[in-house]
Amino acid sequence: MEKKILPLLLLVIAYQWIIAFFNKVVTKNFFNELHKQMKGSVSDITFHPYATLFKNVGIPHFHLFGTMVMLSELFVGVVFLLYSIQKLMGKNNHIIAKLGLAATVIGAFMNLNYALLGGDTLFVSSDNAFQEAISVDWFMFLMQVILIGHFYTASVKKNQENEIHQAA
Repeated sequence: MEKKILPLLLLVIAYQWIIAFFNKVVTKNFFNELHKQMKGSVSDITFHPYATLFKNVGIPHFHLFGTMVMLSELFVGVVFLLYSIQKLMGKNNHIIAKLGLAATVIGAFMNLNYALLGGDTLFVSSDNAFQEAISVDWFMFLMQVILIGHFYTASVKKNQENEIHQAA
C-alpha cells in the first residue's frame, strides 16, 4: 500500500500541472492578459529584489516567460504522469526517474516564483490577519523540494545498480 501512495500523489500533482497548461492554452488573449496581470501584480511583491527583477526582466519579456511557463507546466505534468503510471505498474525506468528529477526542480522553481509573485509568506504577517499559514504555492514548492530528494535517490540508485551489473 505504501508504494502506491507516492504514485497516486504524483497523479494529483500531474493533473494540476496539466490542467494549468490547458487553462493557458484555451484562454483567449492569454499573453495580453498575462501582461496586464504581471503589471498589476508588481505592487503585491513583498520581496523587493524579486520585484525589481520581475519589473525589469519579467514584464518586458512576458511573452517569452509565458511560453516557458506553459511548456514547463506541460513537461512537469507529463513526466509526473508517466512516472506514476510506471510505478503503479511496478516498473522502474531510470530515464523517467532522471526526467522526474528535472521536472521536480522545474516545478519547485515555478512554485517558488508563484509564491514570491503572490506576496505570500511563510511567516506571521501583521498586514494580513486572514492569510493562511502556508499558501498553496509555498506548499507545492515544499512538496516538490521533498520530491527532488526522491527522484534524486531513484535516479542515483538506478545508476549504481547499472554500474554493478556492468562490472560483473
